[in-house]
Amino acid sequence: MPIRGVRIAAGRASGPVHLVDDPLDWTRGVSEGDAVLALSALWWPPLDGGPDRARGFVLQGVPPPTPAPTSAPVVADVDLDLLREGEVVDVDGNEGSVRIAGVREVEVVTSILEREDGRILLLERSDRVGSFRGRWAGVSGFLEDPTPLAQATREVHEETGLAPDDLSLAAEGAPVYSRDEATVYVVHPFRFRVARTDVALDWEHRRAEWVEPAEIRRRPTVPKLDRVWEHVAPPGRPKR
Repeated sequence: MPIRGVRIAAGRASGPVHLVDDPLDWTRGVSEGDAVLALSALWWPPLDGGPDRARGFVLQGVPPPTPAPTSAPVVADVDLDLLREGEVVDVDGNEGSVRIAGVREVEVVTSILEREDGRILLLERSDRVGSFRGRWAGVSGFLEDPTPLAQATREVHEETGLAPDDLSLAAEGAPVYSRDEATVYVVHPFRFRVARTDVALDWEHRRAEWVEPAEIRRRPTVPKLDRVWEHVAPPGRPKR
């Protein structure tokens, strides 16, 4: 499954990643033309035209809508923490996507439950789960049902006791990507309004709290939970 981004310049290319850490020296430590350069969109486009023989470019964030000063494919809006120096990636500027060689992709769902006053439910993961013990999370699970929405509804029932009739789908967001070693998690985010606020936890969690959304950034959470909230937050509400 490709990592979806934003198309900036068309074309396709493959090559080892070079994570640029100096806006004035993009190819330090690599042979020009041998790498896919990954850098912040704040540095794009370069004032001098940039390395014109790079195989491709991956940008974190979305640059201003100016002509790309290169014939190589460019894909933006990709989190650079998904990439590792030297690993091979395929850049598809026609579709606006990036594939990473040698990693497996796992699809999961994460649901944020929201009550009438705007507070959301955070769950503290128990010591019995296989990962991220003690971290705060939404209602999550691996994608096994035919659709992410069906899986999300089932996970809410299993982990909180809330039935489908207690839920109202408020938002479904674009996937959020998170990497753990050789695995990239494709997180399908949802926000449900709830008619009931009393929850019955299963073994996966040891505590539940209804909190203001800003608490997401104050607590130790599972990776990218803040991004999940940004993708489904109500219009006009603070996303951070």
